[in-house]
Amino acid sequence: MKIMIHKIKLKDIKLLAQFKEWVLSTDYLACHDLPSVLQFDVIEVSNDPNADFNFIEVIRLSSVEEFEQDMTTALFKSLEERFNEMAEVIEESQGKLIGKGYTSH
Repeated sequence: MKIMIHKIKLKDIKLLAQFKEWVLSTDYLACHDLPSVLQFDVIEVSNDPNADFNFIEVIRLSSVEEFEQDMTTALFKSLEERFNEMAEVIEESQGKLIGKGYTSH
């Protein structure tokens, strides 16, 4: 399993509530139609307008190649367009999960 981690900075802190609502009502739900996405989490880090970044997103993927295919879909492009209106990825990291990780459930 591949993992992508993005640090996200809002273009304007006034978009905070709108961005969070979009994540909950649109972004998370769209993952059902992106086969490469196994898990997707957005973590709010700071609501300080001067923070280096405001959110971190963690995407667990079946593979980067499959994710790249998903990125060519109209659905993904519409998500990307809306995201870019509100925020930008300021840093990206990728890695491979060691073992299966830990889940308490």
